[in-house]
Amino acid sequence: MEEIADEFDDEFILEPDYDPAGELWSAYLTFPRPSKLSDEKMEVYFPDRDGRWSRETEAAIKRHRASGIDLNDNWAMTWRGWSCPGCGRSKNEIFRLSKRGILLAKLELHHDHMADFVWPRAEALFGKDWRESAAPGFGEVLDAIQDLAIRFTHCLVCSECNSADGKIKRKFQNEIDSRFSFTASEIGRVVQPRAHHDHDINFSKAFEIWQSARDGFLTRLKIVDQLLNDLGNGRLMRERHGTTGARPMWTIMGSAELLSKAFRQEAKDSERIRLLSDLRSEFLARSTSRDSAALPRTVTSTNPTGPTDAEYAKYIDPVSTKRWEATPPDWRCPICARSKRQILRRSNKGMWSGGIREHREYLEETDADTIEMRLLLFPNFRNEHWVAGTKTTHICADCASVGGHVVQRDRSLGDPYLTLQDIQDCIVHSGPHRRHEIDIDLAGQRIAQNEAYWSASAALDAYNSLLSKSHHKMEWWSKDGIPRAEIVADLCEDLRVYNHIADTTDQEALVGWILKQKQLLSDDE
Repeated sequence: MEEIADEFDDEFILEPDYDPAGELWSAYLTFPRPSKLSDEKMEVYFPDRDGRWSRETEAAIKRHRASGIDLNDNWAMTWRGWSCPGCGRSKNEIFRLSKRGILLAKLELHHDHMADFVWPRAEALFGKDWRESAAPGFGEVLDAIQDLAIRFTHCLVCSECNSADGKIKRKFQNEIDSRFSFTASEIGRVVQPRAHHDHDINFSKAFEIWQSARDGFLTRLKIVDQLLNDLGNGRLMRERHGTTGARPMWTIMGSAELLSKAFRQEAKDSERIRLLSDLRSEFLARSTSRDSAALPRTVTSTNPTGPTDAEYAKYIDPVSTKRWEATPPDWRCPICARSKRQILRRSNKGMWSGGIREHREYLEETDADTIEMRLLLFPNFRNEHWVAGTKTTHICADCASVGGHVVQRDRSLGDPYLTLQDIQDCIVHSGPHRRHEIDIDLAGQRIAQNEAYWSASAALDAYNSLLSKSHHKMEWWSKDGIPRAEIVADLCEDLRVYNHIADTTDQEALVGWILKQKQLLSDDE
């Protein structure tokens, strides 16, 4: 491993020009691409993080003879030497095998359920529209009330400690208030931890803890109601122009702001800004795993029935209510051809679900002159595809979720983009009131093939932004009486500085093209 680290050091050591007495100084920054790194290189670049690539994880899979691993975001982002504040177990001791042979590596953010009570309680006291007449700054006051109500802040614990809280409250559901949550230290007092196993729970001790904490919990409920009533009656308020407006003053010229601006200026009109913003997602895609999603599912019904007339008449899609109501009854999904009624299916909880979603598909740019000019302006994009815009089509929720189902199994595919034809090709079978059967492998191949469209979309955004800025500069400077020749000269200078177009003839030709394109767009409108 040391030899690999030395090899990387030799590869990436760069000496910036630095003069302690100079007016300017610079620093070269190197960012790894997790999706391109081997397991050995992941160990070198992320020694303080964890994942399916780490030596500890690989050893645990072999030791437990697991057929796969479920490793979540919290596990991947947490230091390998972490131990649970509840049961005290290390990450190596938390590994356990599921009944289906999958190694579980999961950490959860345990929170006080009183935090979920404050906002709904305000609505229950004052009605659904109470925000419209609430005192100024009510949101910040509610947050303060919520902070006062909870017994503990978010706490990272092992999944077994997190689930212990729910198990205790389910056993004593008629005695323990559902809004009450046990702290990590309290959970530690009632569980009997064992390495690689779920917890045994001392329920009688857990109930004793609830009894001792009950008075304080009820006091918090009373305080919440009192403060909410004061807020609703206008006796509590907070100026909107307080901390929020002043906060930028604390960050101006700070290191975070300077680094961000310097990087964005250097990486302008290239894919590097997106690469940096996506680094966390790329790391998690490379590090996490959900092999249980690939296990065969039990088919509960081969011939599901649809909703009754009454059930269909009163159904409302909670995700896109207005779209559902605006869609006519004779609509059919353009991909699977199911009717509006046929896309409804029963969830595992027995509730009807289904809806109509917007699908955006990229339109290819076919004009050779436009492609040539955009290539001159933005050569730092991948430019494997040229996108002219998007078109929107309404499809059923099951068709819209095809890409999401694939990414659940393989997060390395990133943001899934599938065309309408891609989705249709990947559906093995569809029927009324049931999930689609999907060719997962084919869908993954299509998503991988379409990955370059995200770069093409970013290149289009950069192009449209340039058109818009140039148009506005011409419009507003012309209103100020500045001669057109001066504005054109300034736009040419922008191309030299920001787009690195050195040749003056090219600058003038590109500015003429840009202004013409904006004029064409205005004429079309």
